[in-house]
Amino acid sequence: MSDEDRTQERIGYVLSGTGWATLSFRADAGPLAFAVSYLHDSLGDLARMGLEMAKGANSATAVFMDEPGEVLFVVTGDEDDLSFELRRYRDWASWGLIATDDYEVVDRGTIRRVDLVRNIHVVLERMYVDLGLEKYRERWVQHDFPLRAYEGLIAEFRKRPRIEIEQTNK
Repeated sequence: MSDEDRTQERIGYVLSGTGWATLSFRADAGPLAFAVSYLHDSLGDLARMGLEMAKGANSATAVFMDEPGEVLFVVTGDEDDLSFELRRYRDWASWGLIATDDYEVVDRGTIRRVDLVRNIHVVLERMYVDLGLEKYRERWVQHDFPLRAYEGLIAEFRKRPRIEIEQTNK
């Protein structure tokens, strides 16, 4: 994938060291980047979000935990266009250390379901190909690569070729 194609992705996720990753997000106001800690299985959340949305779910969330704080990516909708909200917490709402309604919205908007699913697949595929299962586990310390969700997403592509076809016709 060329750098130009990567700039079209709304979500980026790369391991940036042992136990650390960087979540990048292309917001309307400009690019955002957040540190992500191994304390939570954030890539697993993102993978499950992709699989759920590919299967037609109406909502999904992914937690990206920092030390301290976290970012919550919330997606809702029952059609092709989904609403999303990127919420930043100053502490760990997912662990009950702060109220779940005590957040700052850093971005919100809409994204096509097919674009979100494809973007998540690209993130997973890149991680799988570049690192593999063993190296991912070494770098992410407490969590394995979300292989089951990744394989499930690939299976959904086979069931619903429209997901891939729509992307190649852009």
